[in-house]
Amino acid sequence: MRLRLGTRGSALAVAQSEQMAGLLRDRGHDVELVRIKTGGDVAKGSLTRLGGVGVFAAELRTSLLYGAVDFAVHSLKDLPTTPVPGLHIAAIPPRADARDVLIAVDGQRLQDLPPGATVGTGSPRRVAQLRALRPDLSYVDVRGNIGTRLARVAPGDLDAVVLAAAGLARLGLLDRVTEFLDILPAPGQGALALECRTDDPGVAEALAELDDPATRLEVEAERTVLAALGGGCAAPIAAWGRGELLTAGVFALAGTGSRRTQLPLTGHSGADAARILLDDGAAEIADLVASRPSRLADLHDDASLWRGETTLAGINVLLPREGGRLGEALRAAGAEVTETPLQRRVTLHPATGVEGYDWMAVTSPATVTVLGELGLRPSAETRIAAVGRATAGAVSDAGWRVDLVPEGPSTAEALAEAWPAGAGRVVIPGSALSSPVLAERLRAKGYEVDTLPIYTMEALAEPPQELARGVVDRAYDVIVITSGSMARAVDELLGWPPATAVVAFGPPSARALAALGVPVAATAQTQDSDGLIAAVASIRKDTR
Repeated sequence: MRLRLGTRGSALAVAQSEQMAGLLRDRGHDVELVRIKTGGDVAKGSLTRLGGVGVFAAELRTSLLYGAVDFAVHSLKDLPTTPVPGLHIAAIPPRADARDVLIAVDGQRLQDLPPGATVGTGSPRRVAQLRALRPDLSYVDVRGNIGTRLARVAPGDLDAVVLAAAGLARLGLLDRVTEFLDILPAPGQGALALECRTDDPGVAEALAELDDPATRLEVEAERTVLAALGGGCAAPIAAWGRGELLTAGVFALAGTGSRRTQLPLTGHSGADAARILLDDGAAEIADLVASRPSRLADLHDDASLWRGETTLAGINVLLPREGGRLGEALRAAGAEVTETPLQRRVTLHPATGVEGYDWMAVTSPATVTVLGELGLRPSAETRIAAVGRATAGAVSDAGWRVDLVPEGPSTAEALAEAWPAGAGRVVIPGSALSSPVLAERLRAKGYEVDTLPIYTMEALAEPPQELARGVVDRAYDVIVITSGSMARAVDELLGWPPATAVVAFGPPSARALAALGVPVAATAQTQDSDGLIAAVASIRKDTR
């Protein structure tokens, strides 16, 4: 049977959709993933301000009802407990680990964090329970995809974040976990729901092959607790059905109290647990109805949502290179980033080194990496110039002093303009494909300049299959081009889908794109993370 599976564009949504698609394909079905952008990704603000459970699922369900897709895979904890007319949860597969986990600097556990340490989470349920354990910590409101949250941990601006174990497992990131927390999870946490239309029994029958009755019994009891208490995703309500028991709880936001109950797991234990909690005064210690925006101040010690002023939440960026600082910066601003190289770096072995020069000009972080691989170091008296802040950071990380970094744009022209008047010998190690602009400008200033090719870039024989599929499926909103060789590799291996905006990482990349006839949606004014983030953000502003 041919099935169209609607999915959000985040890495986690795609991962869990692909997981379910694979199980269905194993059973003989032809499954196609259809990407749908959702407002839950785009909205800026914490879960307490997004208006209740279901913001991530709304557009998926709309597309499903209108027939654009045949079914959707949801994180069950994101679904409202109230049924949607015309839709049916056809399958709840065996669930993953339902626990919450801590990811902290230096492998620390919750008890090891020093007083005042910052812990990021957008969940009132988590904060209420954690504050009861560690009232001396500072709880910071964060939202966004898993990559964004992980990027907030040092060397970001947080000491730790709390996430669901299931999501990290589906992305292969469990190695980042420093502790599995002993707190109650959200109803449905770790479970997936496969939803289809009620008027499509063929699809429902196909999906039902993946249903696990034991998991369904557990999560339906948990969700009954939530529904009976009147809570949403902003209420500090937890429930966990496992084995033969259902445990449920309501927690005071200040961490000063809770109401808990534990019952045998049956078809009616969810309603019984909710009644016991209410009779025990649960409504007196927490707001069990829809959350109000003003509650955010009661919940967190800091309302920080994203690093910096610019938010790229909901934007899917393709960066066709190895992972590095640019990708991390984009994630920290809220973007979903795919970093997959289309080129391979080929190290060259020059006959000479970089010793004995008055100056060495470094035009990329890659140059620093290759110099290290080759064992080439400048003389102690050699002054070093870097083309921009990112390159200067790489030079400093290598243990070398940076003597010159231009203000403003990180370009060869800006570096040449900032270069002091005088004379002497300059060496410019770098790519064999580098522009001659810097060397020409320095010679014009009276310097003796040697260029030293130490590496080159070669396009792969063919693009990674998943990357090519993503381009065909229009999975990326933006492609970032950081060099002329990258532009040529994309042109040769992927092409330029019209629905994807192209951002140039500075004028040299923009010129290379222009030579290929590729329209450039925006050019970074400075060749660093701030300039790139601003360029990507300008596209969203221009298309509103």
